[in-house]
Amino acid sequence: MDIAASNFAADAGEPHEPNDLAWRLLWTKAGEERAVRDRLALAAVEVLLPMLKVRVRRWGRMVESTAPLFPCYLFVRMSLGRDLARVRYARGVRDLVRFGAEPALAPDFMVADLKRRCAGGPIELPRRQLRAGERVRVIEGPLLGLEGVFDRYLSSAERVSLLMSALGAAARVVMPAKMVAAAG
Repeated sequence: MDIAASNFAADAGEPHEPNDLAWRLLWTKAGEERAVRDRLALAAVEVLLPMLKVRVRRWGRMVESTAPLFPCYLFVRMSLGRDLARVRYARGVRDLVRFGAEPALAPDFMVADLKRRCAGGPIELPRRQLRAGERVRVIEGPLLGLEGVFDRYLSSAERVSLLMSALGAAARVVMPAKMVAAAG
């Protein structure tokens, strides 16, 4: 018996209640989270794919983008008796996350909290605050790639002062905080 047939037999082996509606964790192929979410939503399955706001380098510039909070995983509210085949065999799905043979449950309170945090769009994690004297690197703008020493935040956490040296001369440089990251 091949692997797919044995997995199907294991799923079919235990009858599940038609009303066993619960949140479960789905394992997807890399980079397929959004496509799986869309496919399952069209199949009338409730899906949660928490997204995170991230900064990535594209064409030599740092830009804001979104990425899954849990890469290769998403949450599905499903009945094993009713929805297992259409969820498990949807294109881009690897399997349900399991503990032993039984698909794992995702606690309702955790899913509710994630839904609440994602209600306003992608989750934004606070940036780590830089400390005076810490080595930093400029990650965008005309000074891209140069390193300096963090001096302090100015007026708000949106502008920073750096101490930089070039050609034997030291200078204080002020720039937006989003253009600077810890070096290392």
